[in-house]
Amino acid sequence: MVIPVTIIIRSASPAPPPPPALVILITIDQMRQDYLTRFGPWEGGFATLMESGAVYLNGLQDHAIAETAPGHATLLSGRHPSHTGIATNDLGVRDPTSPVLGGDGHGASPRRFVGSTLIDWLGKGRPVPRFLSVAQKDRAAILPVGRSRGEVYWYVAGRFTTSSYYADSLPTWLTGWNARGGPARLAGQSWSLIAPATTYAELDREQWENGGEDVSFPHRLPMDPAEAVLKLVETPWIDSLTLDLALDGARALQLGQGSRTDLLLVGLSGTDHIGHAFGPDSREIHDQMLRLDHWIGWFLDSLAVTVPRQRTVVVLTGDHGVVSFPEFLAVQRRPGGRIPLGRLVGAVNLELGRLTGDSDLLDDEAGLIFADTARLRALRIRPESLATALAPRVWHLPGVAQAWTPATLGSALPGDVHARRWSQSLPATLPWLVCAVAQPGYQWGESPGSTNHGTTNDDDVDVPIILLGPWFVAGVHPDTVRTVDIAPTLARVLGVKPGERLDGIPIKSALP
Repeated sequence: MVIPVTIIIRSASPAPPPPPALVILITIDQMRQDYLTRFGPWEGGFATLMESGAVYLNGLQDHAIAETAPGHATLLSGRHPSHTGIATNDLGVRDPTSPVLGGDGHGASPRRFVGSTLIDWLGKGRPVPRFLSVAQKDRAAILPVGRSRGEVYWYVAGRFTTSSYYADSLPTWLTGWNARGGPARLAGQSWSLIAPATTYAELDREQWENGGEDVSFPHRLPMDPAEAVLKLVETPWIDSLTLDLALDGARALQLGQGSRTDLLLVGLSGTDHIGHAFGPDSREIHDQMLRLDHWIGWFLDSLAVTVPRQRTVVVLTGDHGVVSFPEFLAVQRRPGGRIPLGRLVGAVNLELGRLTGDSDLLDDEAGLIFADTARLRALRIRPESLATALAPRVWHLPGVAQAWTPATLGSALPGDVHARRWSQSLPATLPWLVCAVAQPGYQWGESPGSTNHGTTNDDDVDVPIILLGPWFVAGVHPDTVRTVDIAPTLARVLGVKPGERLDGIPIKSALP
């Protein structure tokens, strides 16, 4: 689908429509903004959104550590990770005090999340609004709703469930959906191309993909149902199941059919798993996007049977992007590579272990080195001195463009966009030592056979933002907007006031 440049002419506005009955937030995990213009042609949900919505192809997850947990926490909070408290995946939702119902999987809750979300603002002085949040990943289902308790479900080993933070048992509609056994019935299913092979410009059989195994179409799920339900998350079908569950839940809960605004939040994670394994330049990710186009179209059409389109807001965005395979970039004669930060941290831990007897003091994630600074001080190690010694060692790693410590990051603000993104990522309570910037095309980690995300560069932070409904000015807008702007924009449409100071602002060009 070719996206025309739309000239938006504002004229006298008609009377504003009544508040929406239903707000739908669809978040596609690892959704790069260029997917909407590079792939296609679109015939379903993407076509509807891009032809009738307020389309922002210059959207940003405007923070460092471009990962699922921090990205999802921005969406309905209007605040950067520095203020939500969700800086990384590992410091996201895991919580052993909130076990998953049924005993499978690790416990999860939003206890680390700080502050409020749109759901809290809607419920201020009134009962909490009805909402349903579903995703394959626990962090994708949990973090958009903040600390609110309600209908929040994610996928664990062949079924959707929740944790004891939210409930003691599953509702009847969900146990009924699980009883149909949809995931297990996909055992042995073959993932073949949805369109003629001539539709795809990408090459198949790239040996650097997927660890060098099963690199070409068709891809088959294991015949054993117990194995298939685990492998399922690496295929497009996990998203079709998530959308089917969301539709069942919306109908059972009668979302959008009352006197107040309800919310339906859907996290689609298949693109992330496929993107890690096959990369953003693969035939697999192209096929995944074509399938999402059809499924999202079916989903929106099905919801419209009970909640009219003119009473529905639809928001589509992503939680982060992804970097191309270094091997692909090498073929294209473009710079790129993997940065062995973890190896450096392991070596420093060994050095510290010889001095203190403790060789497990430092951790790293996506360009950040952090530690329990109180523990360091108890061992007579000054965190400030350690950070100063570490920064040049990080900076000299191949592919690193810059490195800062807590003492030096402030001096780079506000003119350096990468320093600003790091500042917007780091909660005041997070004890960190060094944060670093990767050169374009480089990624954190050494693992071959997959690609990654998490840097402050465009490939990782650029995401689309689309707002659909009669409350918005349709067209392709050139503005650069941020995911933290989504919540204040929705608050303006819904006529509610945020419960705290936000980092985001209403997207004025989207509003009449």
